[in-house]
Amino acid sequence: MDKQRIGFMGLGIMGQAMAENVLQGGWPLMVYNRSRDKTVILAELGARVAATPRELAVSSDVVISMLTGPEAVYALLTGEDGCARGLERGKVFVNMGSVSPAYAREIASGLAPLGVTYVDAPVSGSKRPAEEGSLVILAGGPKDTIQALTPLFLSMGKQVVYCGDVGQGSMVKMAINMLLGNMMEALGEMLSFGRAGGLSDDVLFEVLNAGPLACGLFGQKEKMLREDYFPAQFPLKHMAKDLKYAVDTAYETGAAIPAAAAMQQLYGAAKAKGLGEMDFSAVIKVLAELSGSKAGC
Repeated sequence: MDKQRIGFMGLGIMGQAMAENVLQGGWPLMVYNRSRDKTVILAELGARVAATPRELAVSSDVVISMLTGPEAVYALLTGEDGCARGLERGKVFVNMGSVSPAYAREIASGLAPLGVTYVDAPVSGSKRPAEEGSLVILAGGPKDTIQALTPLFLSMGKQVVYCGDVGQGSMVKMAINMLLGNMMEALGEMLSFGRAGGLSDDVLFEVLNAGPLACGLFGQKEKMLREDYFPAQFPLKHMAKDLKYAVDTAYETGAAIPAAAAMQQLYGAAKAKGLGEMDFSAVIKVLAELSGSKAGC
């Protein structure tokens, strides 16, 4: 049986690698990106390039978007050349970027009259797992559709977790990123506190890595934090955005998340200071400044 034709919109830090893995998995692939230069490598590898989101949707059975948020998704779905103009009954639209659960349900409702199935499938992981094809796919939507899409998802990730109905994939993503943001700030706070008290990074990381608090996240960020150099694996501006989604969702559901609400303010302040394009571990620079230190390490 021939594989479904895949359309992929959004070739940023994550999307470029994810689309390449889809292509390497043997799926016929068409790509679209607002900045056309980002399509060149994929075109050289055999992907077709769409001139508009509408063309991409017309030529695809499954359309995947990996965009930065609701505004970007809305912009590519709507309008005369928008993706929605090319979607028709029986096609599937998969959003793998981070949006709020409420917005995921809103997209699903908007596409339903067209006979288009919506799946929200954000990912757990950053740049390197995207490159390695080891992301965890957090899928919400009709279970039979997600089961049918699983081979496609496994070209981009190592595991597919069925989270429930539409919106629940995004709900899991918010929960995980809320924890991630809190953990990263806590690590930065530990270092800021220790440095202010005269402790070296060598001592702090030796103790951290020797005990039960050692974890993969801290190991990945140690070099950045020691060297005060933060190339983006997961940009800080995206963490600030996701924490806002979490706080907004908590207001709707009645969940108490006081630490995450504080983190939203802190990451927001970091973004306002021009750190948004850096890795989210650069939040330590705000803590250093609050501690009276101009240096991040």
